[in-house]
Amino acid sequence: MNVMTAPLMELGEFDEIKRKLERQSRVCASLTGCMESQKLHMVYGLGEGFKNRLIVTFSDLRVKEMMEDYRFYDRTVTSYPARDLIFYQADVHGNQLVTERIKCLKRMLEGKPVTVITTFSALMAPQIPLSVWREKLLPINGESRLDEKELALRLVEMGYVRNYQVEAPGQFSIRGGIVDIFDLTQENPYRIELWGDEVESIRSFDVLSQRSIEKLSGITVYPAGEMLLSGERLKMGMDKIEKEAEEFAGKLRAQFHTEEAQRITLQIKELSEQVHEFRN
Repeated sequence: MNVMTAPLMELGEFDEIKRKLERQSRVCASLTGCMESQKLHMVYGLGEGFKNRLIVTFSDLRVKEMMEDYRFYDRTVTSYPARDLIFYQADVHGNQLVTERIKCLKRMLEGKPVTVITTFSALMAPQIPLSVWREKLLPINGESRLDEKELALRLVEMGYVRNYQVEAPGQFSIRGGIVDIFDLTQENPYRIELWGDEVESIRSFDVLSQRSIEKLSGITVYPAGEMLLSGERLKMGMDKIEKEAEEFAGKLRAQFHTEEAQRITLQIKELSEQVHEFRN
């Protein structure tokens, strides 16, 4: 018997609720009277025997508090925070929220037992189906054939940024038959050495010293962003933005706001150049 749930088993009410959960796939139960320190203990006890658990609360602050407390009972707990919806894509957390969300999705895709703590706002936001995420995964092993140009395009579509040398999660570099990828879900980047298009070796390495840490037989690279766009969809989106910007600039010129119209035109032109450069 689990020592964590043994005290709960002595409660008649707990045993009754437990039997109902095991007997029916859908049960609506309302529990009252638990103190704050007892709530997660009760949740853990009721969830015993289930591979996956979902705990929903009211704020991201409460998610962090529950994460710390629930880790005492279950080491597989992870959080799924809500996106920051701030104008001009100004995310004060950098890529921290995206990293936490993708790490949570990774654990679910791997099929491992997991307890997810999240908020109502995170659940109510549109979600990308796990089937789409699974299609975007990039497995690489010793039998893989990698074309450097195609690989770079694939990584960009997955949200990675090309750099001369990887320095932070979400970056990759390709130079002289050496491919470095800093997976957003990993603490250390991968280094893939190529002989032509054949994979010669795969290692993890330290980003500061550049020294190898571990030789790997294979890896799976997860997306570095939640905007999973193919080249075709990116072009369609950019064409639509340019068309709407042109119409809006025309309206501004008709109202003799030539300076504002010119500013809009220059901004869209700069955005278009950045998008196309980003993909090269």
